[in-house]
Amino acid sequence: MPRYSRALSTTGIYHVMVRGVNRMHIFLDNDDKVRFLQTLARMKSEEEYTLYGYCIMDNHAHLLIKEEKDSISRTMKRIGVSYSYYFNKKYDRVGHLFQDRFRSERIESENYILSCLRYIHNNPVKALITKEPSDYIWSSYNIYINKAENKEEIISPEFALSIFSENKSKAIEKFKKFSAIDCKEIFIDIYEEEEDIEKIQREKIKEILKGYNLKLEDLPKLKDRNIRTEIIREIGDNISISTREMANLIGLSKSTIARILK
Repeated sequence: MPRYSRALSTTGIYHVMVRGVNRMHIFLDNDDKVRFLQTLARMKSEEEYTLYGYCIMDNHAHLLIKEEKDSISRTMKRIGVSYSYYFNKKYDRVGHLFQDRFRSERIESENYILSCLRYIHNNPVKALITKEPSDYIWSSYNIYINKAENKEEIISPEFALSIFSENKSKAIEKFKKFSAIDCKEIFIDIYEEEEDIEKIQREKIKEILKGYNLKLEDLPKLKDRNIRTEIIREIGDNISISTREMANLIGLSKSTIARILK
């Protein structure tokens, strides 16, 4: 599959997933997870990025991250190189550790920041490892609810909590309740294969269209150009998708979409 340039986030915030090559485990023990967190903390201390959340599983990891001094691509490369060097030396192996490039999607709104955090923190629940996100120690959830220490200030929870309330105690309670709600939004996932990307994009577009009481087949026939423009911009803001891919999925021309998104 050809590689496309990453769609850039206007907020600088991305949901990033890294996974092991051939889905191999890249965190074989707790020390490996600690080392990965130390790598994240060290580079964050150099103001390379702001980290809003994370979840480390055995064969992949999710990050909610904001660009600061460097681009997301250079930041993730540095993280990957540092951890791969540690892992290969420890386990006396050679070769690539991570599967291709990291996967990412833009996070353009406060609602998607909160929904993405909920998705990331509930990964162990979805994988049937724990019943509650608070039962899993390798995510940032317990830092958010003051159940774990924010060592080296690895994450910056203030921004997400402030969306709920300026009062921290109230914000935490609302965060807990929000985190317990089933996540309907679709985010990049370890279980996706590359050929499923179009299917995921299609489902995300359908979710957006539900807010307008429309179906996918209704969009090309929509006469209200203002609403059509609003929908296309919302798709562009919240889904990592090229103009060509969007045109194929919604039945409008590339030139029309490009004119709206310019």
